[in-house]
Amino acid sequence: MINTFSRKNIMRAGAALVLGSLLFSPAPQAYAQSLVATVNDSPVTSYDLEQRMKLLRVLRSAASSEAALESIVEDRLKLGEINKYGLRPSDQDAAAELGRIAAERKIPTGALGGSLQSAGISASHWQEHGRAQVGWRGLVQAINKGVGVSETEVRAELEKRRGKNASAEYTLRQVILVVPRSAGPGVYEQRAREAENLRSRFNDCASGMKLAAALNDVAVKAQFSRSASALSPELAEILQRTPVGRLTPPQRGATGVEMIAVCGKGADSNDGPLAQEIRQTLLAKKLKAEEEKMYAPIRKRAVIVRR
Repeated sequence: MINTFSRKNIMRAGAALVLGSLLFSPAPQAYAQSLVATVNDSPVTSYDLEQRMKLLRVLRSAASSEAALESIVEDRLKLGEINKYGLRPSDQDAAAELGRIAAERKIPTGALGGSLQSAGISASHWQEHGRAQVGWRGLVQAINKGVGVSETEVRAELEKRRGKNASAEYTLRQVILVVPRSAGPGVYEQRAREAENLRSRFNDCASGMKLAAALNDVAVKAQFSRSASALSPELAEILQRTPVGRLTPPQRGATGVEMIAVCGKGADSNDGPLAQEIRQTLLAKKLKAEEEKMYAPIRKRAVIVRR
């Protein structure tokens, strides 16, 4: 069996139960079949075509007879190709595909299985389609093991989705040049000049904190971390522009002239789940492109005869 998908046991069990109910459904009534086409000598009957049109309607895809025939052609060619590599997708793989489609649509697997049953789609027809899809993806992934997603690509997509600053986490220390509450404007101006002087000499947090501590009436707060998403947009923008190891411009605060030392910038740990989702989405897109690239020559050399 091709282990193409990493599934929770409950999803696999649910899909298997639904597929089992399809397998043990009453057999369809006798149907007058006629040959409509052959795919590399594999026959496609009018019954196959009718079944595929029903399936495409359930899957909310174009369901014309032409679209149905092309869908069957694709499945037959893909199954033929994966068989060349000795791969044999099983009924459980077909069940996993049922679960994957249901999860993609955010509906219970049982609901999708019920729709297939209500539409009168035979288990054998669904299984052929499921095996072709899951087997083809497994083959493409096996052949393209080198296809991956770089952290640069993930970070770029994160910034696109959440805004330029939202994916950063900062390591900070606050530096305050204390001004007594009773002090006049001249004292603030003096302390602001001292702050600017300190800022011009402050090139890294280790040595810069020593310079700050050497000044009179300076409070250096303990180091702390903040995610950009937890900051005001204005402060997040200031921190984004401030290089690591430097101080932000002086600001008048409640207890004096305040600055913030940016001692580190990194990825927000809260981005972990989102980053993983983006990584999987980007990888799926790349593999989809590889699927199409691999299928094109197979389809081109196929012998399709319409009756």
